[in-house]
Amino acid sequence: MITAHAHDPDTGIAVEVGPGGGLRDLVLDSRSLRLGQSQLAKAILDLVDTATARANARVQRALGDVSALGLAVETRMEESVEDTTPETWRV
Repeated sequence: MITAHAHDPDTGIAVEVGPGGGLRDLVLDSRSLRLGQSQLAKAILDLVDTATARANARVQRALGDVSALGLAVETRMEESVEDTTPETWRV
């Protein structure tokens, strides 16, 4: 199963998603609970976006163009995806 993670060590929030952004796991610690409702929601959604881009990129590498399935990597997220790709995998 293809999944991807994203975490923020400053807020103590970690997420795991599948391709397309289906949330599989969410971890919060005491730091994240002090953020307040709006900040917590935004921080979670930002991490879900990052992890989704990573998962979608993994599917794309495995299967080729999957944009017709709605699994394309948004341009604004490409840098985050590249950060997770080991040098040995790059062409």
